[in-house]
Amino acid sequence: MMLCASVFAQSKGGIITTQSEVSTTYIFASLGAFIPTKESYRLNFSNSFVGLPIEVSGGLLFPVGSEIFVPFTVRYDRRTANFVTGMTMSVTSIEPGVRYFFEREHGKEFRFFGGVEGILADASVSGSYDVSPSGTVTGSALAQRDYFNIGLGFDLGLMYPLTPTTSLEAIVHLSSFLASPVANGGIGNIGGVSISAAYRFGF
Repeated sequence: MMLCASVFAQSKGGIITTQSEVSTTYIFASLGAFIPTKESYRLNFSNSFVGLPIEVSGGLLFPVGSEIFVPFTVRYDRRTANFVTGMTMSVTSIEPGVRYFFEREHGKEFRFFGGVEGILADASVSGSYDVSPSGTVTGSALAQRDYFNIGLGFDLGLMYPLTPTTSLEAIVHLSSFLASPVANGGIGNIGGVSISAAYRFGF
């Protein structure tokens, strides 16, 4: 969806500034690295994708004026347990939030922004075990448990527009989870710092 009419035009000292196209919805995708903040998480789980801390995310971004945007992000990363062979943990989170640009748009210039999100996460822990009903291993089965969590996310980023409807972004994202404590059978705070690059496309 595109607003094809001019959003604003102002004349001051013979200089006219116009913004002819404003996208009402953006789609974005990003690829980055995830670094856990808790030492226990770093010791117990390692990266499962060729040893790299890869994290993927994507979603929608809705402008509310020229400085405030509303992002809706889905984030995913996967880890391998170091203490149990064949055990993995996949974390999928849904993160609605608010993003604020610290400066107005001035053509093709870098813009800094900050953001905050609420996080709803599902950490799915799974692993295989031997089946031996009569003392002899006859096969294997899969065990899985989901740990649901809530938390907060904080962003600091830099955006550079490529065209009126596309841009590149570099984002540092800090996540902290508040529920699922280890004392109650949970897995604790599995948050961390994500450093990613994103591509945004408006329509």
